[in-house]
Amino acid sequence: MGDVFNAIGRPHWRVDAIGKTTGKAVFAADLSAPGMLWGKVLLARRPHARIISIDTTRARALPGVHAVLTAHDLAFDRVFGVVIRNQTVLAIDKVRYYGDGVA
Repeated sequence: MGDVFNAIGRPHWRVDAIGKTTGKAVFAADLSAPGMLWGKVLLARRPHARIISIDTTRARALPGVHAVLTAHDLAFDRVFGVVIRNQTVLAIDKVRYYGDGVA
Protein backbone atom coordinates (compact mmCIF):
# COMPACT_ATOMS: atom_id res chain seq x y z
CA MET A 1 0.00 0.00 0.00
CA GLY A 2 2.96 2.33 0.59
CA ASP A 3 3.88 2.36 -3.13
CA VAL A 4 0.49 3.82 -4.01
CA PHE A 5 1.20 6.99 -2.04
CA ASN A 6 4.73 7.32 -3.45
CA ALA A 7 3.22 7.67 -6.94
CA ILE A 8 1.57 11.05 -6.30
CA GLY A 9 3.36 13.96 -7.98
CA ARG A 10 5.66 11.76 -10.07
CA PRO A 11 5.59 11.09 -13.82
CA HIS A 12 4.17 7.76 -14.91
CA TRP A 13 4.75 5.78 -18.07
CA ARG A 14 1.54 4.84 -19.88
CA VAL A 15 1.76 1.43 -21.53
CA ASP A 16 -0.39 2.62 -24.46
CA ALA A 17 1.42 5.94 -25.05
CA ILE A 18 3.69 4.92 -27.95
CA GLY A 19 0.95 3.11 -29.87
CA LYS A 20 -1.45 6.05 -29.54
CA THR A 21 1.08 8.75 -30.41
CA THR A 22 2.43 6.88 -33.45
CA GLY A 23 -1.01 5.89 -34.73
CA LYS A 24 -0.25 2.18 -34.44
CA ALA A 25 -2.71 1.49 -31.62
CA VAL A 26 -5.67 -0.67 -32.64
CA PHE A 27 -9.11 0.38 -31.40
CA ALA A 28 -12.39 -1.54 -31.54
CA ALA A 29 -13.55 0.66 -34.46
CA ASP A 30 -10.47 -0.48 -36.43
CA LEU A 31 -11.48 -4.15 -36.33
CA SER A 32 -13.55 -5.97 -38.93
CA ALA A 33 -14.68 -9.53 -39.51
CA PRO A 34 -16.50 -11.33 -42.32
CA GLY A 35 -20.25 -10.73 -42.06
CA MET A 36 -19.79 -8.11 -39.36
CA LEU A 37 -22.71 -5.75 -38.77
CA TRP A 38 -22.34 -2.06 -37.93
CA GLY A 39 -24.54 -0.31 -35.41
CA LYS A 40 -25.83 3.24 -35.16
CA VAL A 41 -27.54 4.76 -32.13
CA LEU A 42 -30.39 7.23 -32.61
CA LEU A 43 -29.81 10.02 -30.10
CA ALA A 44 -32.50 12.13 -28.44
CA ARG A 45 -33.01 15.58 -29.92
CA ARG A 46 -34.70 16.89 -26.80
CA PRO A 47 -33.08 17.51 -23.39
CA HIS A 48 -36.02 16.02 -21.49
CA ALA A 49 -39.02 14.21 -22.95
CA ARG A 50 -41.39 11.30 -22.37
CA ILE A 51 -41.24 8.49 -24.92
CA ILE A 52 -44.86 7.78 -25.79
CA SER A 53 -44.11 5.36 -28.64
CA ILE A 54 -41.37 4.48 -31.10
CA ASP A 55 -42.41 3.35 -34.58
CA THR A 56 -39.48 1.43 -36.09
CA THR A 57 -41.30 0.43 -39.30
CA ARG A 58 -39.54 2.86 -41.65
CA ALA A 59 -36.11 2.17 -40.16
CA ARG A 60 -36.57 -1.59 -40.48
CA ALA A 61 -37.54 -1.16 -44.16
CA LEU A 62 -34.29 0.62 -45.10
CA PRO A 63 -31.91 -1.37 -47.31
CA GLY A 64 -29.16 -3.08 -45.32
CA VAL A 65 -30.92 -2.78 -41.95
CA HIS A 66 -30.87 -6.11 -40.11
CA ALA A 67 -32.42 -4.99 -36.81
CA VAL A 68 -33.77 -1.98 -34.95
CA LEU A 69 -33.69 -2.11 -31.16
CA THR A 70 -35.29 -0.03 -28.43
CA ALA A 71 -34.91 -0.49 -24.68
CA HIS A 72 -37.98 -2.74 -24.66
CA ASP A 73 -36.29 -5.15 -27.12
CA LEU A 74 -33.28 -5.77 -24.89
CA ALA A 75 -33.33 -9.15 -23.17
CA PHE A 76 -30.62 -8.27 -20.64
CA ASP A 77 -30.68 -5.90 -17.67
CA ARG A 78 -31.24 -2.45 -19.20
CA VAL A 79 -29.77 -0.46 -16.29
CA PHE A 80 -26.12 -0.18 -15.29
CA GLY A 81 -23.77 2.09 -13.39
CA VAL A 82 -20.26 2.13 -12.02
CA VAL A 83 -21.21 3.21 -8.51
CA ILE A 84 -25.02 3.50 -8.65
CA ARG A 85 -27.12 1.51 -11.12
CA ASN A 86 -28.93 4.53 -12.57
CA GLN A 87 -27.92 4.68 -16.23
CA THR A 88 -29.89 3.01 -19.02
CA VAL A 89 -28.42 1.33 -22.10
CA LEU A 90 -31.19 2.94 -24.16
CA ALA A 91 -33.79 5.40 -22.85
CA ILE A 92 -36.71 3.71 -21.09
CA ASP A 93 -39.98 5.70 -21.17
CA LYS A 94 -38.18 9.08 -21.17
CA VAL A 95 -35.00 10.78 -22.33
CA ARG A 96 -33.04 12.57 -19.65
CA TYR A 97 -30.59 14.62 -21.73
CA TYR A 98 -29.91 15.80 -25.28
CA GLY A 99 -28.05 12.91 -26.90
CA ASP A 100 -29.51 10.14 -24.73
CA GLY A 101 -29.58 6.87 -26.71
CA VAL A 102 -33.11 6.04 -27.90
CA ALA A 103 -32.87 3.25 -30.51
